Amino acid sequence: IEVDWKDEIEQGYELPVTRYSRAFGSDCISGKHPRYVYAFGAFALGSNDYDNWGIFKFDLEENKVSSSYQQDSVYLSEPIFVPNPEGELEDDGVLLSQAYFGKDSETKLLVFNARNMEVMATVSTGMRAPLDFHGAWIPN
Repeated sequence: IEVDWKDEIEQGYELPVTRYSRAFGSDCISGKHPRYVYAFGAFALGSNDYDNWGIFKFDLEENKVSSSYQQDSVYLSEPIFVPNPEGELEDDGVLLSQAYFGKDSETKLLVFNARNMEVMATVSTGMRAPLDFHGAWIPN
């Protein structure tokens, strides 16, 4: 394993995932290093406040956070990448993340466009759930 530390990316993160993290069949990694890594973390985008959590898309070719999602008092879980079965690019797909909305006292499932990190859908649960969403997308 070779580690190439890049000081340009100043965002800490946890539980990184790529398109290939839980891939099946022909989508398994074939020796090519992924360009995009998705992860969540506190102190979002240089904030000094732990309360600022976000989900980030890291571009490893450009050595930067290329897009992100952050909202006050929203606590996000590990993102799960779901590839578009007809997609041709590495970031064709969506991300799933369980989020606790502190001001609403409700847990929701957020569906993000993996290309630009825009929220495509929000699924309300009507309740608070434990903040733990380790899982996998398993296609039929």
